[in-house]
Amino acid sequence: MKDRYTIGTVVVLGLAFLLVFVLVIFSFFFTGLLQKPAVVSFDCMALIISILVIITITSLIFLARNIFLVAKQRKMLDIQDFYIEHLNEMVRVIRSQRHDFINHMQVVYALMKTKKPERAEQYIEELCQNVRFNDGVLYVNMPELSALLIAKEELAADKEISFKIKIDSDLVGLNVKPLDLITVLGNLLDNSFEAVEELPQEKKNVAIKIFQTSKHFVFQTANPGYIPKHLREKIFEMGFSTKSGKNRGVGLASVASVVEK
Repeated sequence: MKDRYTIGTVVVLGLAFLLVFVLVIFSFFFTGLLQKPAVVSFDCMALIISILVIITITSLIFLARNIFLVAKQRKMLDIQDFYIEHLNEMVRVIRSQRHDFINHMQVVYALMKTKKPERAEQYIEELCQNVRFNDGVLYVNMPELSALLIAKEELAADKEISFKIKIDSDLVGLNVKPLDLITVLGNLLDNSFEAVEELPQEKKNVAIKIFQTSKHFVFQTANPGYIPKHLREKIFEMGFSTKSGKNRGVGLASVASVVEK
């Protein structure tokens, strides 16, 4: 939105400058006609002014186009930075789970080695109960989404946030690029986590529900909180944020940019 305002401002100022320039040229020209015989004919002067007008308008169009391209590239870089951040988060979760898996296997091996199969069976059952919650996300027809939800589940556990995932669709037939879907859901979940992070423990709840109707795939996120009416439109503007700090006001703007596609 701000980029459009910037382009509009540049174009308006440029046209205003062009108008003033043309008026000044005509003023000097007609003043010269009144004071002394014209050295340059009116047709020649009109041609010169027309050429200057064309050059100025072309320059303004070129400038506006470049500003628009720079703004578009900046928005894409913001989205790519966000995606890379989530990829790093997923890698961290995978490394953590790999490390935990090795530890669990060592425990099971030690229990079996010491002739305690009952204890090993009990340990495996407890381990399966802890990871059973992840099973649902593995059946969706988009591995990137599964990885995101697993990463967010790990993040929620670190922040002591109750994160509930309910998936009632395998997303077969969803015609959305994984990058776009991850951008939208990742930002929405990050905002939900931030919204409840400082709340009392009993209110630190975030939920995501994925289901399918006869016409649409639906992704719903929910968390305790309230957005004032006068801020509901502004929160989707690039750079706007109710929180202090650097690199704020990008997430929901990226969501809006993807949804507008």
